[in-house]
Amino acid sequence: MYATGTMLRQSAALAADIEGLTRPLASRVGEALATVPGEALRRVVLVGSGDSHHAGRAAQLAFVRLTGLPCEALGTQQFLDYGMLGPAGPNAGTLVVAVSASGSSPRLVTTVRRARAHGFPTLAVTGRAGSALGEAAGREVAAALGLTERSPGIRTYQASLLALLLLAVRLGGVRQALPGGGPAAEDALVAEIAATADAVRATADAADAPCRELAARLTEAGRPWSPLVFAGTGPAGGTAMYAAAKVVEAAGLPAYAQDLEEYWHIERFADPADAPLVVLAPPGLGHPRAAELAAAATGRGRRVIAVTGPDDTTLTGTAWHTLPVAGTAREEWSPLTGHVFAGLLGARLADRLDRTPFSGGGPD
Repeated sequence: MYATGTMLRQSAALAADIEGLTRPLASRVGEALATVPGEALRRVVLVGSGDSHHAGRAAQLAFVRLTGLPCEALGTQQFLDYGMLGPAGPNAGTLVVAVSASGSSPRLVTTVRRARAHGFPTLAVTGRAGSALGEAAGREVAAALGLTERSPGIRTYQASLLALLLLAVRLGGVRQALPGGGPAAEDALVAEIAATADAVRATADAADAPCRELAARLTEAGRPWSPLVFAGTGPAGGTAMYAAAKVVEAAGLPAYAQDLEEYWHIERFADPADAPLVVLAPPGLGHPRAAELAAAATGRGRRVIAVTGPDDTTLTGTAWHTLPVAGTAREEWSPLTGHVFAGLLGARLADRLDRTPFSGGGPD
């Protein structure tokens, strides 16, 4: 039986998961990459569905910046149907990283088997060792949590994201592409990731009450606002996709993610004019446009919900509501704190509407 209480408990456990998983995962990543010809790679493709795809989108920047390689995050069906088109020769230069918390997604297993048959080096990021996906890929990084509670993905999402970030660090080390270079640079980056546990804990502590208040504001007079639009770009684009998914899964409310600029080209014209807009604005390259869009949307009458640092007065000063997020050492790690509000908000919306997770959408 799914319950919102499980979502709240999982959100509270996120910081401890980073503390307990980072070092073991870094070791497993090193073992999995030992047989990958890192120096010969020319591209990385991160493949998955649902939360696993969202984690890939959130981790793209880390791969680009730390490995010096182009990186794409593709949905399972997109890669299966179109990602392997082209001549067979260059395939050995593309690392395919398949992500699935369960490690048993039949479509993804099929995708990985076909990718190997086409000559792609493959690696699986899963939630348990010895999975069908790991066997299909031939290399596996298991971010095992030992979960027994059923819940929309919260701890599993973070574990997948954490594994991908550590994979980017190690691959950058193999390719001698890390800033500063050498093992010391790799160790320092792993330490930075481990240190995000403090920021994740601070975010979880600070965001729960604002999420509860926001859920009440979004359901006032018994009429929930929908659809909810989550706007972000770069790593925050993946976080926006994940946040929309938690609202749908937990509360059964329509929600979707949109790129910041695409929102301005399309959804700004949608009625009603005062509909809420959730703007994800972590520090980094995308922040100036996020702040600009939030101000413009507010000027048009939108109820802007800013997901940003509490000291970010460029957004908090005019936002209809703010969900606080603690900062990280670099933009690449920002999805680790940026996603924390999503499970809390989904759970609080479900409670307000007296719904349970995965109860919407009719019978299976």
